[in-house]
Amino acid sequence: MTQYLVVNAGSSSLKFAVYDRNLALFLKGQVSGIGSMPRLEVDGHASRPVTDVTTPSEGLLVALEWLADHGHEPEHFNGIGHRIVHGGTRYVTPTIVNDAIQHELEDLRALAPLHLPFGLGVLREMRRVAPQVPNVACFDTAFHATQPELATRLPIPRAYFDKGYRRYGFHGLNYEHVVEALPRLTGKPLPRRILAAHLGSGASMCAIFDGKSVATTMGFSTADGLVMGTRTGSIDPGVLVALMRDEHLSLDQLEDLLYRQSGLLGLSGISPDMRVLLASDRTEAIEAVDYYCYSAARHAASLVPALGGLDAIVFTGGVGENAGPVRARILTHLKWLGVNDVHVVPANEELTIARNVSALV
Repeated sequence: MTQYLVVNAGSSSLKFAVYDRNLALFLKGQVSGIGSMPRLEVDGHASRPVTDVTTPSEGLLVALEWLADHGHEPEHFNGIGHRIVHGGTRYVTPTIVNDAIQHELEDLRALAPLHLPFGLGVLREMRRVAPQVPNVACFDTAFHATQPELATRLPIPRAYFDKGYRRYGFHGLNYEHVVEALPRLTGKPLPRRILAAHLGSGASMCAIFDGKSVATTMGFSTADGLVMGTRTGSIDPGVLVALMRDEHLSLDQLEDLLYRQSGLLGLSGISPDMRVLLASDRTEAIEAVDYYCYSAARHAASLVPALGGLDAIVFTGGVGENAGPVRARILTHLKWLGVNDVHVVPANEELTIARNVSALV
């Protein structure tokens, strides 16, 4: 029986899913709370706490043990797919990983130091456990490789561009899913000019023309663009210089502020969780949500010139799918565009990865 395993490593979770040869979902689960209170959660089964899981790689071993106990030994999968956050400029298509490629990917850690180590660690461990099974790296940055060079430039000295300081874009695996899924959901051809909004704890938007990325709000890092749960999004770089000079923040402290203390959490002083803020009547929560929606609309409008107009808007991601009031407020800010073709597409990076694996192996 042909089956594909998909693993998606984050800093505190390890998601996994099994698909059959027709890309029908067979099972899915996750090891959550890694590093704090880890639990194994599999759909249709009782969740249970697990011990000695402090990294996603250790979470992988827990998941593989459960899979083996339920008749899915890792060496019997036909292919294993991995979400890898960054592929740099070289890796722009799904790639079967060997030792040389693993080594090259390790060299990209500096491009996404807060995200890439988790995916690469799980990839390395999976290749150790099942060396005979093709392991396929699927890159979140790859979907944006179709952007024109102008859209990838940063306004800094040109010499830095050749060193890799440029706009990359992220959430590409889910944007790829949006392009594939939207015609199936609507029964109509894919709109030519789409504004896709991936709104979750991380958030970005993408201008999609004829199914290809032409611009996106995230750039060199995952902290750029939209306001997020704990990340700033776009911010005046002069503020960062002032914080280091006047508030005596170290580089590590500044990084922590940008990635973990800001966004909805910083604006509200309450929570990074949109559900909590929408349920609150506190002024700080209301202001944080208002700022989030206002900022998202401004970024959305900035992408329209890259498309030369707009035919459809798509919301995806946890907030985009489930927070109706947020969608409504963003659309109110954008009503002047006159776009009535609005859709919600549930995020499914794992299905995209499974499809890529099946095409390669």
